[in-house]
Amino acid sequence: MRIHPPELTVKDGLVTISARVSLDGDPQNIPGELWFTVPERYEHLCSRAIEPFVVALSSLASARKEEIQFEGPFSDRLSIGLDEYWKVVHAWLPNEFHPVRLTGGQLTPETISPGHPAAAFSGGVDSFFTQFLNKNRPAGFRTRYAMFVHGFDIPLKDADIYEAAAARYEPLLAEMGVELVKVTTNARDFVRSLQWEISHGSILSGTALILSSGVNRFFVPSSLRYLSLRPWGSSPLIDNLLSTDQMQIIHDGAINSRFDKLSEMKDWAPLREAARICYECPSAFHNCGECANCRGTMAALDSLGVLDKFPTFPKVPSPYHYFRVPLDNPHDVHCARQAVAAAEQRGARGLVWILRAAVLESNLKRFVRDVRLRTRPLRRFYRRPDMATA
Repeated sequence: MRIHPPELTVKDGLVTISARVSLDGDPQNIPGELWFTVPERYEHLCSRAIEPFVVALSSLASARKEEIQFEGPFSDRLSIGLDEYWKVVHAWLPNEFHPVRLTGGQLTPETISPGHPAAAFSGGVDSFFTQFLNKNRPAGFRTRYAMFVHGFDIPLKDADIYEAAAARYEPLLAEMGVELVKVTTNARDFVRSLQWEISHGSILSGTALILSSGVNRFFVPSSLRYLSLRPWGSSPLIDNLLSTDQMQIIHDGAINSRFDKLSEMKDWAPLREAARICYECPSAFHNCGECANCRGTMAALDSLGVLDKFPTFPKVPSPYHYFRVPLDNPHDVHCARQAVAAAEQRGARGLVWILRAAVLESNLKRFVRDVRLRTRPLRRFYRRPDMATA
């Protein structure tokens, strides 16, 4: 893979930073150019460096076993961190991702420039929690900017949904002293064939690095907690490895479960008014109520007795709505158990029994998967042709 020097253009009130991309093998409908756009008033934040493009495309290079070629200076700190990042992911998923090799650039230390902290913002529980904690941070760590990306969970074709959400979030964040920075990118088009659960982390950090001329710290809201980590593209184990001397990447909030966050924010007006959880059917401020994200969040809010205070969620006719709530990992199970305890404390007996049943079903499914995994060699042995005729 070769990444050509980035170019910056200004047109129709937008700043576009782009770089042509040449792949070694079959491009397989992968775009020939990676681009990011931001409103012109944020041009002073924009970097023309190669690092954002290298980081954003590193998951593609890792999956295709291609080295990344480029010209010009490159952060020596990031070169070490990026190498370690993909070694960790390779250890998690050795058949799908591989260590990444950089060639052609000159490794140099960066000159540290002044800037302000920023955070990723999607309108979900995790990103709202980062802003909720903002008031308690030291002055040098309070976010001034919130980066809201079009092209990640909201597809590029749904510009009206993105603009509607941005129009609501902008004044909401402004009341907290935070500016919403709208960023649009086609980065996800490069990884359509890859696991988004893994590739999204480096793409998010690469997008953040576009703003490194005016942002010195970037908070990545946690999806998991420290006690339930698993292979995931954004993790407290690896996010910081994508820092440069100009921008420190900080994984934020991993000490808290999703239930902990909702419990702390349940009475916070901004979350109540504008929580946008659903990724299955993305909309500005209407959550479908049926997908895993929606049902898990709604179960937690219901157990806390505040679901009816959140207008972006549909009404639930009965606790049976949560019987099939997917609990696919230890973090989800832990949150469900916390919800059971909260519902018990409120005396919501119907909700307690339904959530207990969901946890039991999840445990049984995991037990069956574990048994099948452990007995796979034995089952393969008995399916051998020589054993069938014995």
